[in-house]
Amino acid sequence: MRTARSDDDPAARWMGLAVFLLGVACLVVVFVLMYADLAGSGLLGQLAAPAAPRDATAAWWTLAAKAAFFFLMIYAGSAIAARGIGLYAAARAPHEA
Repeated sequence: MRTARSDDDPAARWMGLAVFLLGVACLVVVFVLMYADLAGSGLLGQLAAPAAPRDATAAWWTLAAKAAFFFLMIYAGSAIAARGIGLYAAARAPHEA
């Protein structure tokens, strides 16, 4: 039989904060990698050039594939951050909710 908790769990609160910060760190890393990849490869510059190269279709497909992978990584990072918020909220005392 479960009973209601009367006080909060500080270890679980810290764990929730740590998981949230891990998710935020994942998001920051993904955005930095995305910027570095798109700026370093010159892919956007190739697509915006006045005289588009012959293989513009390949460049678009490459950009679409990179965007799909980055979207998946962003989704995973935000899911980790949301889980951390859930852990933090679950560890709070009932009178704090």
